[in-house]
Amino acid sequence: MEMVGQAFELPREGQVRRYVAAFRCPNEECRQLSIGEGTQPSDATSFSASRDLIWTPVEVDRPPFPDVPEQIAAVATEAHACLSFQAHRAAVALARAVVEATAKTKGVTSGTLMQKIDELHKKGHIRDFTKAAAHAVREGGNEIAHGDLIADEMPPEDAKSIVNLMDGILREVFQDPAQMQALAKSSEGRRRRSNP
Repeated sequence: MEMVGQAFELPREGQVRRYVAAFRCPNEECRQLSIGEGTQPSDATSFSASRDLIWTPVEVDRPPFPDVPEQIAAVATEAHACLSFQAHRAAVALARAVVEATAKTKGVTSGTLMQKIDELHKKGHIRDFTKAAAHAVREGGNEIAHGDLIADEMPPEDAKSIVNLMDGILREVFQDPAQMQALAKSSEGRRRRSNP
């Protein structure tokens, strides 16, 4: 990891100096930024990416979403990354946007998001449980999207549940049908080869 800029000293705790600095991954494919926090002896004049560093975020979750339209998949991946950074409201707002974009790709373009979800269900794109999940994502996202911010922060477990529900919606609308289509195509190919 390469340090970006300079290290900043945190308030002292005894004789040990604590520093925090930004680091960038040197891998050209990655270039991810992380925050490193660590301790150095009081006579330290430099700060390097050593073993005693605590990295934030510890790990960034960026799952791929195969068979999902590229723009929707990118936003879904970003929602997961937001969870890694404890940006819970952002994750939920993005999950809501994913649900709305999903409806639009299925030709459901008018009405409120509530109406779009109900129409997705009516057209057979989602089952009863997934409809309820989509409404849960919508309701969580509405707290943020419409400025109805409440005094309490979004609990991490709620944000994670909402993003997981988003994943289920993508699986049902895009991924499961694509997987079934690939399986049917493979099965048909085997049948043709066994009966020339």
